[in-house]
Amino acid sequence: MIPPRTEIMASLFGAWCLIRFDPRGLNYFNHTVDGFWRSFFAAVIALPLFLTLSIIHTHGVEAGRSISTSIHLLRYALGWIVFPVVMVILARLLDRTGHYASYIIAVNWMAAPQWALVLAASSVGMALGGTAGDLVPMLLLVLLLCYDFFITRLALDIGIGKTVLVVTIGVLLGVVLDALILRLG
Repeated sequence: MIPPRTEIMASLFGAWCLIRFDPRGLNYFNHTVDGFWRSFFAAVIALPLFLTLSIIHTHGVEAGRSISTSIHLLRYALGWIVFPVVMVILARLLDRTGHYASYIIAVNWMAAPQWALVLAASSVGMALGGTAGDLVPMLLLVLLLCYDFFITRLALDIGIGKTVLVVTIGVLLGVVLDALILRLG
């Protein structure tokens, strides 16, 4: 389901506000059932950024480049499916089902600016090289964890301990998906 252009622009602006740690960013999202399903269109918006990053990291690997890109795409798609499903269970356990849709909507729309940050940081890290270049991904990881913490706490309206739990489960889920996908490669 493709959202109207105005909804896409408002949602991306909301994500931009959240990137600046502005809680008013949540107000720009469509918090309806249709808005929930249309927020998955953010996967299409973020896909070119993801593909560019995948190509950069697989560049120079002559044999198996198409397989590698296919595996990256599978991982990308699984992330968009598995995390929301796991969050249904977690939201129930945390008694936050009333906030689930708004949380997933925010997480989905945040994908575009987050992938843009990852692409920019990756490019800067590669350009710097050496120790300075190696620090860039570490700093980016800290920043992304801060975003996850901020959005999770804000959208689910939970305390620090539960926020840490949700963010940790999200990170571990990503690690498990990565490990499973790497076995396919």
